[in-house]
Amino acid sequence: MANNGKNDKLKKAVYLVLIFAGFAILRNFVPSGLDQAGWDGFLVLFVAVLLWLTEAVPMAVTAIFVLFFGAWVGFETEGTILANFASTGPFFLLAAMIIGQIFSKVGLGKRISLYVLPAFGNKAKAVLLAVMLGTCIVSMFLADIPTALVFFGLCMPILEQNNCKPGESKFGKAIMLGIPVGAAIGGIGTPAGSGMNAVTMSLMKNIVGVEVSFAQWSLVGVPVAVVSTVLAWLVLCWLYKPEIDVVKGLDSLKEDRKTIGPLRGDELKFTIVFAIMIVMWFIPKRTGIDMYMTAWAGIFVMSLPGMNMVDWKDASSKIDWSAFLICGAATALATVVANLGTGEWLSGILANLFLSKVAGMGILVLVFVINIMMMVGHYPMPQGVSLAGLCLPVVGGLAVTLGVNPIVICLPVCMSTSMLLLVPIDPTCFTTYSGGYWKIKDMMGSGVIITLCYVVVASVWTAVVAGLGLLS
Repeated sequence: MANNGKNDKLKKAVYLVLIFAGFAILRNFVPSGLDQAGWDGFLVLFVAVLLWLTEAVPMAVTAIFVLFFGAWVGFETEGTILANFASTGPFFLLAAMIIGQIFSKVGLGKRISLYVLPAFGNKAKAVLLAVMLGTCIVSMFLADIPTALVFFGLCMPILEQNNCKPGESKFGKAIMLGIPVGAAIGGIGTPAGSGMNAVTMSLMKNIVGVEVSFAQWSLVGVPVAVVSTVLAWLVLCWLYKPEIDVVKGLDSLKEDRKTIGPLRGDELKFTIVFAIMIVMWFIPKRTGIDMYMTAWAGIFVMSLPGMNMVDWKDASSKIDWSAFLICGAATALATVVANLGTGEWLSGILANLFLSKVAGMGILVLVFVINIMMMVGHYPMPQGVSLAGLCLPVVGGLAVTLGVNPIVICLPVCMSTSMLLLVPIDPTCFTTYSGGYWKIKDMMGSGVIITLCYVVVASVWTAVVAGLGLLS
């Protein structure tokens, strides 16, 4: 154990030396078409990404360090960099985490799952479909992690009741993979489905200068999420054919539905407030209240005397502050770097290499190539927001160069941040890992096929919606 600790420390020390030595050397080789400030900004952003990937120091510490490191390097002032940290995206992520906590706390997740699991009958494949679609749909409006945890907690006793042993049962493996897959895909459905969505929307607004509405995102995201989840279900049924035909224990869920009683107390109060929030998310032009204000107004109402659904001391202890800081830092650096012209420089290179030729083949082919590019990009850079931060300036600049609607080709970049099945390092992927039913290779193996299905569905539907002029 002691040797492992020493090796880990040595490995991290080597990472740090290589990262900062590489930065120091590369600073002296400014590429043609870019000035020193733009090149320094790009390198600092890449240093941040590499530090997050290697975890040579805690990720939250890196998030704050790189902001001041960038100012020290001198490509922009501290004030400007820090001002971009305080954007809408990270604070929507914080709101999503708090709302997800309340959802789990009031017990609404358990009530929903009691209706979802038996929805299509008691056949094994039908139960798997119900679990995946249920997780997907709930995850469209609530944070994916608490949604997945709720279904995980409900499915574990059912697997045990059906003698589905961890490491042996194919049905157990399919269920336990299906839950995080459904949650991850469902998170693409609407901006509220994942805090990452709001972060990338903020990036798009800051970098590209265009704002996609809640309704526009959902118009693309909801059909893509539902169809992709059904295809993912078919993939899991094919890879892990259930060893049981009928699932026992669903009758008890029907009995539980009878005894659970009507909505009352905090469960009822949360349902009413959240239902109003969803409506307001879709009609911001009529209310004059954007999605960010709606989210925090909802939390404010839930915190009022008589509501008392938010215990800040308890909530703050459960918030993933590292995620908040990383999203804020990635947003700040990516925005500043884009303003320095790095995005236009990179987009020019890519356009000259192949994207301009692809654009000539039509929107469908262009969107398909961008989706593939983003999916493959998760291998060297699995931190979704960082990947989007690097790619949005490129794709946004490309849209200007080619005269293409920026939303059409930037939206796939934003949506891709939730599709981390190829490189399962996101916490959502590991919500069911403790059950012991699947291994990393299972998630990565099935994730390749599921991701390809998603790319096809997302590309075709985005092109159709764009062709109808609904993303203008």
